Amino acid sequence: MYQPPSDRCMFFAKMGACRHGDNCTKMHLRPTASPTVLFPMMYPNPLAIDHIKDREWGFEFDKKYLKKHFEHFYKEVWRVFMEFGRIAELRVVSNLGDHLLGNVYIRFEDPDGPQVAARIVKDLRAKQLHDIVVLPELSPVTNFVEACCKEDVEGACVRGDQCNYLHIVKVTRKMKEKLEKEQDKYWRKREKKSGEDRKRKRSASPRDA
Repeated sequence: MYQPPSDRCMFFAKMGACRHGDNCTKMHLRPTASPTVLFPMMYPNPLAIDHIKDREWGFEFDKKYLKKHFEHFYKEVWRVFMEFGRIAELRVVSNLGDHLLGNVYIRFEDPDGPQVAARIVKDLRAKQLHDIVVLPELSPVTNFVEACCKEDVEGACVRGDQCNYLHIVKVTRKMKEKLEKEQDKYWRKREKKSGEDRKRKRSASPRDA
């Protein structure tokens, strides 16, 4: 059923998440098809301890540790999901608000992206990946330029980790290029094997008399 733009929650439309959740007065229109999968609360952000307001921890995480922790997580997620389909974008947010905490977005390349995303949502829901229970869902986010906080990109967001727009954890160009090369190599090998298998099947099939 068509819903006029005024009835739609623009936060949910842009980010697939809204701080009001089911209590929002606007419509949360969930896509029936999308190349993007959202994994809520998937990234175990060490800084989430600051989200616990009734405790005083009395220490700060070392920046090198935080960087190493994130990069290890990012590489593991990339290597798992590149085997489902070609990854176009993998985004991990640093926001600490309840509706964005630990959110991970993976957009798969067209034309197979929507089929890959649907299969992941169907097959992996409530399954464990590296001791993390994943709850994948199709996301309306396909344009991260609109979803991301422009002030955060410029390093000047006054709302900080409680911002309602996405704050994306930065990935080094070197690591991104390395993972993209791994993905290309994996899919070239897989497509070559698939072609060889089809060729063998054709040659093994009985010919017409």
